[in-house]
Amino acid sequence: MQINITTDYALRCVLTLAQTEGLLTSKELGEKINVSRDFVQRIMQKLRMSGIVENEMGAKGGYRLARSPEDIFLTDIFDTMEDTMRINRCVEDDQYCSLGATGSCHMHMFYMEMQYWLSYCFDNTSIQDIVNGDMSIFTGMTPGGGAPLKSLEGMPPLKSLQNMHAV
Repeated sequence: MQINITTDYALRCVLTLAQTEGLLTSKELGEKINVSRDFVQRIMQKLRMSGIVENEMGAKGGYRLARSPEDIFLTDIFDTMEDTMRINRCVEDDQYCSLGATGSCHMHMFYMEMQYWLSYCFDNTSIQDIVNGDMSIFTGMTPGGGAPLKSLEGMPPLKSLQNMHAV
């Protein structure tokens, strides 16, 4: 799984706006993240339509975040920019499996667990967390990091997995 480059630039635009007071034009944003003004405008249009950024028109216009960086999560940006963030076809909402084995497949269970933790991180990491360098969400999740990963059982529902069926 790899996010597309447009999503990466969208994240960089949002991070740049989170660290900027006032407005930034698409040209200024493009210069800061090293992409063309036109490309920035296409990205910002999607982010604006999803309520992540807003713009002011006019000679002194530009873009700013529509919400506080604490209230914008990675999931918000991924949902806006990506068709899917599911790691495999069998963890999509319809759980399609060419073998018809999602109920008994060990790989499916592994993918579900992996998808849960990936989604958990995206749902619970705000733009402000990234700006602050706060990676505490990973505490205990890395190899040798202490506590093992929890099972899906009893875990709270995730907004990015609202339609996913329980294993």
